[in-house]
Amino acid sequence: MHIEYIKDMKKSILILLFVVWLAALAVLIVALTNLVPDNPFVEYRLIVGIGFIVLTGFIRMLYKRLYIRK
Repeated sequence: MHIEYIKDMKKSILILLFVVWLAALAVLIVALTNLVPDNPFVEYRLIVGIGFIVLTGFIRMLYKRLYIRK
């Protein structure tokens, strides 16, 4: 029972991180394109891009640690 709980917890964490990543992707798309008038992210395009890359690297590292153990 304990192992099943841990597997469910890992899956929940991964789903939550995927939702956060999708939100960050949406912010990145809005920041880099001119889809929204009076876009508040236009001034922070570089920071949004770097933040997206860092978030992607963090999620990749966490995924490897959770599912690909050596």
